[in-house]
Amino acid sequence: MSGNVFELLHSKIREGLSILGMEEPTPPQARGIGPILRGENVLLIAPTASGKTEAALLPLFHRVMTEPKESGGVQLIYVTPLRALNRDIHRRLEFWSEHLDFDIQIRHGDTSQSIRRKQLAAPPVMLITTPETLQAVLVSGQMRENFRSVRSVVIDEVHELAESKRGVQLTIGLERLELATGRPVQRVGLSATIGNPEEIGKFLAGRGRLVHVVEVPTAKPFEYRVEFPMPTEEDFDLAGDLRMSPDAACRLRRIKELVDEHQSTLVFVNGRGEAEAMGHRMSTLSPDIAVHHGSLSRELRHTIEDDFKEGRVKAIVCTSTLQLGIDVGKIDLSVQYHSPRLVSALIQRVGRAGHRLAALSKGIIIPTYSDDALESISAVRRAREGKLEPLRIQEGALDVLAHQVVGLAIELGGVSPEETLTISRRAYPYRAFPEEEFRDLANFLVSLGLVARVGGRLKETGKGRRYYFENLSMIPDERRYPFVNVLTDRVIGTVGDEFWSLRARVGLNVIMRGRVWRIVQIDEEEGRLHVIPSDDPLGALPGWDGELVPVPFELAEETGRLRAELAAEIERLGSKELAVKALAEGLRVEPEALKAAADEVGAAGSMGVPVPTDRRIVLEAYEKYLIIHSSFGERVNRTLGCIFDAILSEHELILGWWNDAYRILVEAPKKLDKFDLEKVAKLLLPLSAEDVEKRFLEYLEARFPFGYKMKFVAERFGVLRRGKTLSSEMMDDLHRRFKNTPIYRETMREAYQEKVDLDRVKWLVNAVSRGEVEVSAKLVANPSPFSRHILMEYADLEELMVPEYVIKDELEYMRKSLEARMVQLACLNCGEWNSKERVRILAQKPECSNCGSSLLALVERNQSPKDVLALLKQWKDQEPLSPEEQERLTYSRKTADLILSYGRQAVIALLVHGVGPQTAYQILSRMHRDEKEFYRDLLKSKIQYLRTKPYWNDKK
Repeated sequence: MSGNVFELLHSKIREGLSILGMEEPTPPQARGIGPILRGENVLLIAPTASGKTEAALLPLFHRVMTEPKESGGVQLIYVTPLRALNRDIHRRLEFWSEHLDFDIQIRHGDTSQSIRRKQLAAPPVMLITTPETLQAVLVSGQMRENFRSVRSVVIDEVHELAESKRGVQLTIGLERLELATGRPVQRVGLSATIGNPEEIGKFLAGRGRLVHVVEVPTAKPFEYRVEFPMPTEEDFDLAGDLRMSPDAACRLRRIKELVDEHQSTLVFVNGRGEAEAMGHRMSTLSPDIAVHHGSLSRELRHTIEDDFKEGRVKAIVCTSTLQLGIDVGKIDLSVQYHSPRLVSALIQRVGRAGHRLAALSKGIIIPTYSDDALESISAVRRAREGKLEPLRIQEGALDVLAHQVVGLAIELGGVSPEETLTISRRAYPYRAFPEEEFRDLANFLVSLGLVARVGGRLKETGKGRRYYFENLSMIPDERRYPFVNVLTDRVIGTVGDEFWSLRARVGLNVIMRGRVWRIVQIDEEEGRLHVIPSDDPLGALPGWDGELVPVPFELAEETGRLRAELAAEIERLGSKELAVKALAEGLRVEPEALKAAADEVGAAGSMGVPVPTDRRIVLEAYEKYLIIHSSFGERVNRTLGCIFDAILSEHELILGWWNDAYRILVEAPKKLDKFDLEKVAKLLLPLSAEDVEKRFLEYLEARFPFGYKMKFVAERFGVLRRGKTLSSEMMDDLHRRFKNTPIYRETMREAYQEKVDLDRVKWLVNAVSRGEVEVSAKLVANPSPFSRHILMEYADLEELMVPEYVIKDELEYMRKSLEARMVQLACLNCGEWNSKERVRILAQKPECSNCGSSLLALVERNQSPKDVLALLKQWKDQEPLSPEEQERLTYSRKTADLILSYGRQAVIALLVHGVGPQTAYQILSRMHRDEKEFYRDLLKSKIQYLRTKPYWNDKK
């Protein structure tokens, strides 16, 4: 082969490369062009911005230009998972379309009827489409005729499709495409770096076909950094101004600094609600920051992408929508807020920065608490070592297969069950699909009227045809309600059923697209929310559907291993500070990122609580709570929770349970003692693999937690109308309604794939029985710092029951936060003076600069000093006051009396959430030995208010 693979290409293509200044091939082009030219099936794995698209398309263009042509018809299909990528790839190919005189067109759900007719009459050389649209056109007789000339199909972003039902749907779609061509179609897949390339190659090629996996290790430089910024005085001031915690303000300020230091920055977050919240806060600091996520309208997303590319927007707060290869121009920094939760996501997101092969891809993770920091550091370590999570293919999905059976019946005018099974088994996810299960599925489809059995063949029905087109998408369907800007009549985004049903009301302020909007009308008939821009910074967040990506076993285990290393260093060096410094140097992270975790390890040691690690499970009993520390990821811990529920229910030792990636929280019906703990320890983890299976099935029979999944599966079978809202009672009844049907079996298959992990749990209990994983138990008077994260989220307990080092930090934190607040005072003596300043600047005995009085009222945030003084004047002039006005003036007088007696301390007490004049007086009148006791009393009162708030009419 020639030293430069470009020399193998048609002269017209080489001429185009010269015009574009592409003289030397990139590594993916050097290694990928040859096998693609030879017509091989190829999975090309390479990082973002390494020239994968050209590596795939240039040799395919060469084949179109040099091989014998068939008259008319599509010769090349390019499939992307997103319409935005369709638009992007079409724009990138405009040069080649013009230069090579190739007609390249897009086809998706929004393509107009006139364009569709043109594509039927004069098909393009290359069609860019999505998996769903490919399904739609495969049953069109004319388009199938146009597809007879297809030589090759390119699947972009294979890693994005491989784990989803959309990907499974596409694999059978490719087999149906080959039925239309009557010959093998070359398959070329493009993927980011993945953990199991050989299997994904088989997924792409299908059963019995060879595939050439070209995995290109990148020479592209990556720089990862984990920062854990600590609040400064400036951050406490910012927190008061933005009405947020100083910790959050500190992280926000640091992100703003990073944006200012770079030309163009992507700030990745892990959910749409978080994107809106951060975008809104960031927009108060800088006007040139936008928000981008899947619930925004397509038009707005395109505008944001173009504005960013042209430099009108300096940073985008985004979700995984911009993790894929959408071209948004040159990016010089990628920021990840919170742990990325997946190593593959970290690599892809950081890879968006430095969008050239030789350019440095720089990424900074900003975690928010100790577990988050350890997990982020672990993700970086695994990224540097190239240890990615394997993609998990959806094997044998029944709802996808049902849709394909109906599709084959339509497009072939009838098909035998045997032929349908043969075609399906050519697709990798169905390569070993049982014949008996297929017969059962076919019978079920006949019983539903989606196909008819005529002379041993499956034939289309009118109901089946409607079902086919209504269920092209495998994405769970929730009805979306558009937000419409009244001023422009433009849709700015959408919300889901939960928000529409439970939270939407006229007058509500909602954050959308990084700014606040006020709902002015709810159109029940059209299902639309009409909004106008609002200046109120206190907005409710929309209730989007969707969950955080679960932390996988591999990353959680690595995090547990890192905690073990930290504990070992502390023990070896006899100092937390020295251990943090030594470990930080070895990991190439900032010491601050390890400090919070080191504090937790040190505090647990002083309590005698063992450190949970990748090889140690800790059972911790506190009051009526059992915390099982298990660093094995969310799917493993959810499975353990189900099994433990079944076991503990027999002994009446459980009321409820919750889990995260590192622990399981069990609430017992009574306070646990050492005998209960011993009993629990004997019950829970000396399990066999058979016990695991048996107990899990017992839990499913008693609880069945997957009703929401069954709803989506039933929709994809056409049994429920898509997007229909079900009551909780109807949802609970689904598993009884569909027991012993393919709907039930598919729900369980999907749950086993996505939500639980019986195999890992069986491995774990065997490792415990072999002594490879230690189990420790500890009864504690106060919860360990490792438990605090999950107890704070789910448990009803006294928040001050935490280690003393935490209390000390929280009291100091509270003092700084209160002293950073801006307060407004109004003089009730002269009625002429008011002021606004930070608490820390106030005199110990504040006075009116007009009359010298200290009878100063504290003006509440939602009031104006002028309003208070106006009420005072009305009262003095003996003008009538409404009961509400009288109450407001009385409240102001009570605060003024306190400030007159106690000065600045009274202002501080009154600023604490839930502390009114009566409670403030009780606290201020006590004897406090020092400031710490004063703030401890304030914190106790705040917690008491929060705990009893449902029973209060107002703060006291």
